[in-house]
Amino acid sequence: MSTTTHETDATTTSATYTMREVRSATQKQWNGWLCDVPGGGHIYQSYEWGKFKRTIGWRPIRLVLEQDGKIIGAGQFLAWNTPGVPGCLMYCTKGPWLPWDDDQAVRTFFAGVRTVARRENAHTVKIEPEILEEQTAVKAVLTDIGFEKFRWDLQFKTTMLIDLTPSEEELLAAMKSKTRYNTRLGAKKGVQIVEDNSLEAREEFHTMMELTAQRDGFFKRPHDYLFACWQAMYDASRAHLFFAVHEGQKLAGILVFTFGHKYWYTVGASTDEKRNLMPTYQLQWEVMRWAKEQGITFYDMVAIPNPENLSEDDSMYGLYRFKSGFGGRIAEFVGCLDLPVASLRAAAWNRIEPLYYRAYKRLKHDVYY
Repeated sequence: MSTTTHETDATTTSATYTMREVRSATQKQWNGWLCDVPGGGHIYQSYEWGKFKRTIGWRPIRLVLEQDGKIIGAGQFLAWNTPGVPGCLMYCTKGPWLPWDDDQAVRTFFAGVRTVARRENAHTVKIEPEILEEQTAVKAVLTDIGFEKFRWDLQFKTTMLIDLTPSEEELLAAMKSKTRYNTRLGAKKGVQIVEDNSLEAREEFHTMMELTAQRDGFFKRPHDYLFACWQAMYDASRAHLFFAVHEGQKLAGILVFTFGHKYWYTVGASTDEKRNLMPTYQLQWEVMRWAKEQGITFYDMVAIPNPENLSEDDSMYGLYRFKSGFGGRIAEFVGCLDLPVASLRAAAWNRIEPLYYRAYKRLKHDVYY
């Protein structure tokens, strides 16, 4: 794909590769490049995600890696001014997306990232790429570049992935027998799956989320953040809200985000009514069928416990038991990695942030990431 239509502000070149910052790329251009890079990108690397995060204080910085004029890698970094420490943090949520098995390409890209970080007065570069823990050679290159494991992961480190390319019959056969039975139970009892993206439906879903959060004990971001985020995704035709409905009553809901050939189980919620109809199972299956009809081939169910915590004592074990029934495979990523660019200020922020994070969450009932 040609890059002659965009301007650049920072360039780093090796014998084969060039890292460039793109400032005037349109939404269509950026998303097209991201879809075409190895792995196909992530919704949190999309143009519209950066546009949304700008409204709450993060500045998107979009970088591409080229080989012979063709874009082969991309990363959207979000810059945020750190309180108490001069400068900013540059965070690449679920990225970057690079040809990770090519050492020279990776090193050229991050040499360019350092240049941009210094220009932006960033003390720390934070990435959360979808590199698997088993990719030891790639991890070694990142360590050599200077990346260190952050104290916690901002996105879920371990997920359940489902390949949607097989036929419906093959997908059903790959499920656990109890899951397969449950996906059919609701339909036999008159449960219907409907898509409803209206504001009224979103409010109903939010109420359902509050109930689920109280029942299952998970953290939920505030109403205003969620609705602004959802609206940004709806405006870009990337959000879809589905419900399991029985006799006019919404029993469960799922909000999914789509990008390219992928979709993500972003949020799920249910009421305490008619749980014997197993509406969440039918809901998952029908949305999988819908995704196949849209040409989507990759489903990320997102959160399950990390392997070291995989036991019935873990608060997320119920999610694992539910999601594992659909026949996916577990993927454990490397998690959150930090690259100190200005060592003294990076160390200062590393000491301050845990206190600031807890205070922010307690006072605002939210997180700033």
